Amino acid sequence: MISEAPNHRNYPAPCSMEVISLHRYAVKGLSSDSMKTVYVDKGFPSDRKYALIKKTKRSLFDEENPKWLHKENFLCAFTRNELMASFDSDFVEDTSELNVWKRLEDYDRTRQQVPLLSANLESIEGRKELSEFFSEACGEPVQLITASNHQFGNTSKGIRARGDTRTCHIVNAATVRSLSAAIGVNLNPLRFRPNIVVDGLEPWSEFKYIGKNLVNQGNCEDLKMYICARTVRCDGISVDPLNRSEILNIPNLLSKHFPEHGPYLGVYALVDTPGIIDIGDTLTII
Repeated sequence: MISEAPNHRNYPAPCSMEVISLHRYAVKGLSSDSMKTVYVDKGFPSDRKYALIKKTKRSLFDEENPKWLHKENFLCAFTRNELMASFDSDFVEDTSELNVWKRLEDYDRTRQQVPLLSANLESIEGRKELSEFFSEACGEPVQLITASNHQFGNTSKGIRARGDTRTCHIVNAATVRSLSAAIGVNLNPLRFRPNIVVDGLEPWSEFKYIGKNLVNQGNCEDLKMYICARTVRCDGISVDPLNRSEILNIPNLLSKHFPEHGPYLGVYALVDTPGIIDIGDTLTII
């Protein structure tokens, strides 16, 4: 269930930020699993581990030698934002089971009581079942695919910087509040599909930390990430899953109200040193 990020008033020290929520998206384009603590290796565990590729594009992907592919090749929020927003899901790491519900436009209950589908994504039968379900839902053949040590992310920045598809997506809650105030609509940070939502920075200040390191020194295993790029936004975030009648052209609104930044919100980070991250941790720029 999506909940609005709190507006923290007691900010941490300058160049530091507080982790206020953590999220994993097991299947590209479906909803997130909220997490309290995460061991981050090259990325969040099972984040964008699976994707529904269009059958017409299936020949582009080789499981034995996986390459980054643009999101236009998949059934996802970019290609069918309203359809994907109409489903809620959760992924159980220990069993690799994905549950899919019809999302309700009801703020007391966000999903139907009984899931439409429960499938083990590590089994041939489970992947077939999910493929058939979404093929029928979208009206064209799609196939669930996966590969070892591969992330079906929205950016090729990790490939360019380190030769790895796996990144972490960080969103500054203060930036989301700044955009919300400019357009007169209360936006939820989860609309921007982050792995990590932080607070305590000035709005938009995350962009000046491109090329800097971000560390979490509050745990016994110190997580260290390298902030590599800004996040360009697309029509995939134009639909709010909790209010699908409210469709906003977020890229255009960003460019209109914040031309100095253009259609960007969020940053991507690469993991240099694996470690643990918890809600409430303080991350520091070094």
